[in-house]
Amino acid sequence: MRLWLEIEGEGALPILPGEGAALCAFCSFAVSRGFGATHPLIALADRLHDQHRVRMGPLTTFYDSEVEDAEDSEKLELAWQDAAELKEAAEQMITALDSDEQARTLARRGGAEELQEQAGALVAQLGQAVERARRVRLVYAL
Repeated sequence: MRLWLEIEGEGALPILPGEGAALCAFCSFAVSRGFGATHPLIALADRLHDQHRVRMGPLTTFYDSEVEDAEDSEKLELAWQDAAELKEAAEQMITALDSDEQARTLARRGGAEELQEQAGALVAQLGQAVERARRVRLVYAL
């Protein structure tokens, strides 16, 4: 599982540390919030949202890099988002993980020990896009 950031008009940036696998897993489970599923990363997403007011929308806006049909192409196009909003959400997640032992425990139990490091690398990459007022999208490959 790999996750990377694309900047509109500029293309893909280098894949995140650890291939972005922990962040990709977190984002994938965060999408499942509210559907009755249970997993430590869903509980983490709930905690980040409820206790730390992290906006999950930017972190759950991503799509598969493999385009097989017109629907995939359309959904990949819809994954473009405001770089500043994604950066803010990732920064808030890092701050929460820094300060909240339970959040770190949930990340560890969910197998996402590198989540904080990968989110930090994402924030660094997003800085470029924010400075240039470009939209971004998170793209993954299994």
